[in-house]
Amino acid sequence: MMRMSRINDRASIAGTYVAFEPTPAMEAAIAAATPGSRQPSFMQAAHLDLRSATSGSGEQDDIWLGFTYRIPGRFDAEAMARAVTRWTRRHGVMRGWFVPDADRETGWARVDLDEDETAFVARDEGSIAAEDVSDRISDDFRPGCNPLGRLGYCLRAVVGEDETIFYLGLDHSYTDGFSFFLVYFELEALYREETGGEATELPPVGDFMDFAQTERERFREVDLSHPALQGWAQFWFAGDEELGRFPMPLGTTVGQPVELEHHHHDLLTGEEALALDAAAERLGTRTTQLVYAAIGLAGRDLSGATSLRFLNPVHTRDAPEWLLSAGWFINVMPVHIDLEGGDLVEVAGRARQAFRTARGASQLPAAKIYDVVEQTLGVPLSQVGERFMLSYMDLRHLPGATTWGDADTVLVSRGARDTNVTSWVMREDPMMYILSIRPETDEARENMARLYTRAGEILRSLI
Repeated sequence: MMRMSRINDRASIAGTYVAFEPTPAMEAAIAAATPGSRQPSFMQAAHLDLRSATSGSGEQDDIWLGFTYRIPGRFDAEAMARAVTRWTRRHGVMRGWFVPDADRETGWARVDLDEDETAFVARDEGSIAAEDVSDRISDDFRPGCNPLGRLGYCLRAVVGEDETIFYLGLDHSYTDGFSFFLVYFELEALYREETGGEATELPPVGDFMDFAQTERERFREVDLSHPALQGWAQFWFAGDEELGRFPMPLGTTVGQPVELEHHHHDLLTGEEALALDAAAERLGTRTTQLVYAAIGLAGRDLSGATSLRFLNPVHTRDAPEWLLSAGWFINVMPVHIDLEGGDLVEVAGRARQAFRTARGASQLPAAKIYDVVEQTLGVPLSQVGERFMLSYMDLRHLPGATTWGDADTVLVSRGARDTNVTSWVMREDPMMYILSIRPETDEARENMARLYTRAGEILRSLI
């Protein structure tokens, strides 16, 4: 099962600290590289703007995404360096970075290396105690995962006698959450081959930066008359001009961010989830619709909520070459589910219709919608304080998913400050569970546990 935690809560080991760095030839290529014609995607550009605006304060310095897993047995650092080289050559987005360019439409230009210019080497940096690992990783990832002017990712390992813990950190401009689920399978497969194991046949993938150029050209000329804007407007004005709200009080105040923490909640066992599938088929609905409806009804039962409003991440991997490609293939769509009256099955039907409506609003990248609205109406959607992100991800058929638990895979971050909640309902064979990032307040802890416990009870009532 995939877990999520702050880096300082991830248990480590004592051992040799190993860094994977560009070879001297790659460093020379980096120094000589010049910007090309490509520009960031809408999501990348918004992220880079935020990075740049806060560069003086350091506010965004620790906003990296991390992934870590255990490798049993004797570790071959040179083999891992070769695996990392092959992986970064495979994914075009990993071979470049961004620099400011006031003459470009986005204010940014992309600098890319050729595949054969990309190569990494392992460097022994001495011994480290287990209790010092998280601080050392954080210290390395803070500058190493900054994409402004240089590669924005960082790879490290702590090598013990009988096992190794591998760490990968990236700036968000390189990846979405789904891409992380593929990293372990690909790196582990490549490493296994480099240490004498079975040859790896990874399917070809496209370069996300090519996708970004196509997306930007496709949506270059957009104004308030676009149908997607109407869907966002309806959502906006139906909810007190906010972008969703967690159904229970969080003990926070808009504009006064607090530290965030991670939360894991087991919703259903694997057998219960299969029984829910059967119930959904019998009732003419879908498991995902029942899950969203149960979360909404839990809010209605516990706090009198009359609607469930959230932003739902959706992938934009709309062609075979993007399915396994690393990149930020994510958009969000606004979902409004009416909770007034009705039982679970009836509200599940409303959820189905709400998603149909929301798909119309997702025809444009959300970042582009924010730009259009801010430029024409002066409404800063990107700075709206109240929002709730909620999604459902069925991970059962992803490559490597069945071995995540044995490999002790953990998604890690340094932490952040906010007033809102992001929750992912995750389904694996053993369990359906909810991973969340929530405000570090007593009220948020209590109410999130109450809400998701009640949602599980509602779902079990159908089994």
